[in-house]
Amino acid sequence: MQAHTLSTSWQPTAWQRKRLAEPQQLFRCGSRCGSQTRSTNSSRVPSCADSQPGVADRLDAVRILPVQSFSRRALGVFGAVFVPVKAANAIGFTKQLKKADISEADYALSEPFLFRAESHFGVKYFDTQLGGGERLEMGKVAVVHFTCRYRGLTALSTREARTLGGNRTIAEPMEFTYGVIPSEFNKPIVRKTVVGIGAEVRLDPALQELYIVSTVFNGPAEKAGLQVNDVIISIDGFQDLADLPISRIGTLLTGNMGSTVDIEVRKSSGPTRGATERFTLTREATAITAKKRTTSVETGGGLFAGTSGPKPPPVIYIPEALAGMRVGGRRVIIVPSDVGYEDMGEGEIPPGADFKLEVELLESRNAA
Repeated sequence: MQAHTLSTSWQPTAWQRKRLAEPQQLFRCGSRCGSQTRSTNSSRVPSCADSQPGVADRLDAVRILPVQSFSRRALGVFGAVFVPVKAANAIGFTKQLKKADISEADYALSEPFLFRAESHFGVKYFDTQLGGGERLEMGKVAVVHFTCRYRGLTALSTREARTLGGNRTIAEPMEFTYGVIPSEFNKPIVRKTVVGIGAEVRLDPALQELYIVSTVFNGPAEKAGLQVNDVIISIDGFQDLADLPISRIGTLLTGNMGSTVDIEVRKSSGPTRGATERFTLTREATAITAKKRTTSVETGGGLFAGTSGPKPPPVIYIPEALAGMRVGGRRVIIVPSDVGYEDMGEGEIPPGADFKLEVELLESRNAA
């Protein structure tokens, strides 16, 4: 079998360029050399039986199609043919890709609104998907899924609303009347205050230790670095705290505004775990947060083992935050702490923290 080689120094003649400019189709040659023949609109030019077999074989090796015909070219190389495809009709080329990251400049600002009887600036939002369904109107029942993300992690979600046996979860959408804000968010928040270190303590009778149960957000104890489960060894020199009544311990920790108290603590976590540290705290007026009320657990023969669903942040009830949404739409809202979980926190979201709220409008229907 004769081997056809391609010389890089070869240049086509004027006649050959003219023939190459014509629309071409590829055919398998019937001879034993196995090369191809070209067919034009006017005549058929055999590549093996041509008067210039060497040149013709080189033309078979490199095909140049008219530039205006296709955006992708057909290239026949020693019998291999790649079918030309118009780029405009290629599958997947017209699909709109989602943005990987949403910059601060991409967010829009909602209209200002009233919250807890005070004027509040608008919240930032971004529609990741524009719904094609019915527009959400005042008085309609909105059925939504929401997910609260703190530092990129899912803290609360209606998509994991109920816990089943075997650590399985099921989704449970939230329903509410759009435009109706619960009465508790229409009045100023009221907190009872106490002048102290901003920490709740408890006595462990088994271990005979006084330990910290919780700290008030931005209170003296939290700002000093005291944490839950830290053990208080002494207060202003008083030791053997397990022998003191709890009322006496409360008197030692509270006092006049601006006064100081010296406490000795054994750390329960962190790099200094087990070490004893001394702190001088300045007493401040700190708010006492109300105890969280939990929904009664619904059981179904052992099927359900969770509450009725995650607590929604107040911002979801604010009409301006969801204004313009349509069924099928998805929106990301940057939630300031004062219209989020405020100074109480919720789940993995600490008190006073901002977070992102993702809302998907599943349905909008008339109230029954």
